[in-house]
Amino acid sequence: MGELILCKKPIAAVPYYIEDASVNIYSIEELCYYIAHNVYLINTEFACVELCNWIGREVGKEEEKALTQVLDNEQPLHVFVNTILNFSDYLPGDEIRNVVEIIASFENKSPVECAKIRADRLLDKDKIVDAIYEYENILDRLEKDEMSKEFMGDVWHNLGVCYSRLFFFNEASVCYEYAYQLNRKKISLESMLCAYRCMKDDDGFNMQLAKYFVPDDLASKIKKIVTDTSTSKDVVDFSTRLDKMKSDFYEEKSYQKQLGLIIERWKNEYNGLCNI
Repeated sequence: MGELILCKKPIAAVPYYIEDASVNIYSIEELCYYIAHNVYLINTEFACVELCNWIGREVGKEEEKALTQVLDNEQPLHVFVNTILNFSDYLPGDEIRNVVEIIASFENKSPVECAKIRADRLLDKDKIVDAIYEYENILDRLEKDEMSKEFMGDVWHNLGVCYSRLFFFNEASVCYEYAYQLNRKKISLESMLCAYRCMKDDDGFNMQLAKYFVPDDLASKIKKIVTDTSTSKDVVDFSTRLDKMKSDFYEEKSYQKQLGLIIERWKNEYNGLCNI
């Protein structure tokens, strides 16, 4: 899981597999760690007989009985999670209360609203690809569920944020435009215009200015934001580094190899961010 976890209770001979995260759990402490660090991903499917049975085999029959009783009494998810977290002293009491309160807050929201909160959390944690998958699933469900235009627009906007962070500005501009048409929020309009400027699509930028009657002061503001960002020290330094690489590795194959090493390092860093 990327961290050293002190396990005071026995390590399971057979792990419990959590399909949503594609991760094996080998101890009650690891299970508590998973819950605490993925609280926004915990849903009603987490509370299942299979998990109770695994805890009975690997932790103890008393613990299994306590969890099974929660299921039999049809108690809410936060009670099930609270029961598990109290099986060990991995988390202090205040952290357990915080986790339980977050999960309890989901229980007063619709499934689609819960899904958006989870997707937003993935985006906050830079798990961009996972967030895109969640937002797209939400949009598929919105065709069947009655939600406000503002909610749908906010989903489209955050999907645009995902694509922007991957430098897919064309896809981002489309998402932002859908968002603005639904939520009419200024931030969605500004983000769409920024995406066009990042693509260096002057014709598209000017067309959108006219289409949405964007005032001159806002257009100037967008141009300044993108210009300032593109000429920031980090961007300029990286551009200078690329130019130096081109001169140091004048052969195309050598240059491409060095560029590939940089991209591979970025990929590894990104994968590290996405690890549980």
